[in-house]
Amino acid sequence: MPNEDHILSIFDNALNELRNKTLEMGNVAKRNVTNAMLGLMSRDKDICNQTIADDDDEDRLQIEVDRIGMNIIVKFHPVASDLRMVIASMKTATNLERISDQAVNIAKNARKIMKGPEVTDLSDIELLHQTAAGMLSDAMTAYENGNTELALQVVDRYSVIKKVHKAISRKFSKRLEGKSESCHQYLDLVFICRWLERVGSLSINIAEDVIFEETSTDIRHGGVLPDELLD
Repeated sequence: MPNEDHILSIFDNALNELRNKTLEMGNVAKRNVTNAMLGLMSRDKDICNQTIADDDDEDRLQIEVDRIGMNIIVKFHPVASDLRMVIASMKTATNLERISDQAVNIAKNARKIMKGPEVTDLSDIELLHQTAAGMLSDAMTAYENGNTELALQVVDRYSVIKKVHKAISRKFSKRLEGKSESCHQYLDLVFICRWLERVGSLSINIAEDVIFEETSTDIRHGGVLPDELLD
């Protein structure tokens, strides 16, 4: 939910800049995850290399978000919803930077997989990718619009991504029991599954911060949801 206008337009401008930079980070993170998986699925080394290089953009943006957020706190001494917005944005930026790191890990392992023969059942990992990418997209939409209902839906998908991750990882792990030339590739795929699961988990962190920003309620670690979200 956008904040009401303040007497000082410079304060509003700073808050808008903070939110816009955070949303830009979200776009970069989504692009990096998509490209990392595209490089893996299409066995395209150039796309993987570009994903790794693009992580520099996310690092730069995180520094910008932290700088803007700290300047707002020092200069304007925000309180209540404004302070929660600043804190939530800075925490969201941290989670987005970590998501981009997962994309880099996927891209690096994809390059390793390309050195071996083509893996025939690589498409099995796409369901996990779509689940994680959907959670990230919805978490950022919830952040942009202050949508606590959508944020809660992301949080509720924790069991879904855990179940998908477990099933696909188990399948790839069974491939490691044989002594085939693809053994190392399946080990890399197990790691990629773990990193995709982390994308989902970090997206849940973002959704939890949306709920904190909008309701001042911390639902982490078993925190109680506000009544308005339970109706």
